Amino acid sequence: MDDILQLLNIGMSYKERLMQINNIINQGNLNYLELNLTVISTTLNYVQNAYVINPSGMENSKRGAKDGIVLFGYEKKNNRNRDNKDSNGDITNTDNNLYSKNKLNSDTFNEDYNKNIVLNDFVFPIEEKDDNFNIYDIPNFAIYYNIEDGNYYIKDFNTGVGALMKIKKYIIEENTLINIGSNYLVVYIERNKIIIKIFNNSILESRNMNDKNTMNCDLKEFGIQRDKDSFIYIGRSQNCNVIIEDMMLSKIQCSIEYNSREKKFYLNDGDGKKESTNGTWVFILNSTKIINNFMFKAEHTLFVANLINRRNSFNKKNKFNK
Repeated sequence: MDDILQLLNIGMSYKERLMQINNIINQGNLNYLELNLTVISTTLNYVQNAYVINPSGMENSKRGAKDGIVLFGYEKKNNRNRDNKDSNGDITNTDNNLYSKNKLNSDTFNEDYNKNIVLNDFVFPIEEKDDNFNIYDIPNFAIYYNIEDGNYYIKDFNTGVGALMKIKKYIIEENTLINIGSNYLVVYIERNKIIIKIFNNSILESRNMNDKNTMNCDLKEFGIQRDKDSFIYIGRSQNCNVIIEDMMLSKIQCSIEYNSREKKFYLNDGDGKKESTNGTWVFILNSTKIINNFMFKAEHTLFVANLINRRNSFNKKNKFNK
């Protein structure tokens, strides 16, 4: 779990975090935020559609760690072949691999795997697929309680199909991956031009979004003047700068804005006056604070998160759970 803390940029050991979470739980008369997570649409068969998360973690989690971290992933399967490994014991298939991309200690998870330990708090109820079996060993993303500010954050681990959040206005960062309709866009900023790479659903299989010369994608280039504001409109309308023929998109689905005063690039949903019909989504590769009505999707499931102010009742719950 120390590897998970590193991925979440939590600068302490797992033992220290457990101690601090335990101190929070045992404080009397403490006001805290409770996160209510609801499945509002899905193609999967969930046992329940509402989940409660508090500073100790997700209530009724089978992992039961009480470390303030909720791990999302798939049900672990023991009746299958393990990944191919090289002479050093490292997994050779690294295209979609959290071990290689994020330097996660695979020995930790292999040990838990062999002991049949529950690795995830939230399990997606899907059947195992042979072409993606490496995603079943490790968590895909996490929601965690931040001890310092008392808020909840979400972060994707860059494995599996990923988690995406619905945005209204978003600062474009390096390798920002955008989902609109059945299309995926990556925006590159190079001095006085913007390059937009457009994929279809195949990006979920390849995840090779860092190569601007990738085949089977469209490339659009636009010049910008650093001393002037500019907008690049994306959608179905023939008046858009980037026209994408997808009936899931609005006429003006979103725009890329350059703010010359702030020297920043923004992604805006809709036309500036009206939001798009199906939303503009961004992969959550950086820790993102969860606010009221925060919407995200993962594995054909749409979630909404809401925050409620509560008073500490952990002591009573812990007494009954002992």
